[in-house]
Amino acid sequence: FREQPTGSLTIAASGVPATYLLPEVAVAFQRAYPNVQLRIVSATSAQTMDALRAHHAEFAVVGGFAAAPEIEAEPLVEEDIVVVGAARWARRRWSRREAEAATWIMQPAGSAFQAAVEAAWADIGITPARRLQLPTMEGVKLAVARGDGVAGFSRFAVEAELQRGSLRILRLRGWNVRRTISIVYPRGGVLTPSAQQFVAMLRARWGHGPSPARRPR
Repeated sequence: FREQPTGSLTIAASGVPATYLLPEVAVAFQRAYPNVQLRIVSATSAQTMDALRAHHAEFAVVGGFAAAPEIEAEPLVEEDIVVVGAARWARRRWSRREAEAATWIMQPAGSAFQAAVEAAWADIGITPARRLQLPTMEGVKLAVARGDGVAGFSRFAVEAELQRGSLRILRLRGWNVRRTISIVYPRGGVLTPSAQQFVAMLRARWGHGPSPARRPR
């Protein structure tokens, strides 16, 4: 355990962390530890939990984690969920009635993220009558940019489009949605040296330092 990390490291991650948070850290990790074979498995939050319980991954990074007795979670970063639309729709505040009448373009069913969007609808008191589900996140972005509808997205997922101006955040009265992206581990487990180093780099890039409750043993 005192030697330079080697071997393999498998990490499970849900959609937003796998796509927007882990790749940058993975590249830096591979440069620092070229003898470690790194594998990131992307799945829904529920599937990542299954992979962790089955010991198919050493740890996972998920959004919207639901507490479980056999799993412990360390908050990593807060994620803003925003409503986005085409640029021409972003000049004024939207009413609940307008939001309810819009076509909501949705990501694949079954994700914790989509559940968070639907919970936000209930919180502000709307039930969108028109919903279109597309199979990929990129497809949803393209449809929204064309003006075909609106969508809820993680701010991490649309940062590049917001900077380019192809998408704009819509100001919807009452919409203030955040969720926590967490690092999750089997309770009582001990991370290998390679996993410890990856978690340390992940905290340094996205978090606020090591959690007192989860120091390497």
